[in-house]
Amino acid sequence: MGNNVEISDCRSGCDFGVAEDASCTQGGTSCSVATLLVAEPSVFHDENLIQATLQINQILESLPKDPEGRTVSFLHTRMGSLLAWVRHGATSFPPGAVTAADDNETLAKALHLKGSAAAGAAQA
Repeated sequence: MGNNVEISDCRSGCDFGVAEDASCTQGGTSCSVATLLVAEPSVFHDENLIQATLQINQILESLPKDPEGRTVSFLHTRMGSLLAWVRHGATSFPPGAVTAADDNETLAKALHLKGSAAAGAAQA
């Protein structure tokens, strides 16, 4: 998917930390490799969602390799998910790194969120 970085450890779950860059450590649920699961039609996953899933995955797979070796991933927060280039396999985060456990305002600032997410974070 756009790169050949070994990220198998994070397929079972990662947590993100953001300092100047984004990185993930094994364990947790706040970071995942950016791909959507493909499923059979159901009451909650109809043909429209199946087609959207296929299109989104095609877009994600078409991204060029990151020259810095990072993996395109979802950073999951209470406010929503952000698509980001992430260094997987970190053993720890640098001092002062912001994580999903931080408050919404701190997260919004560290992730450079804009629009309604940033405005909502400031009110939370």
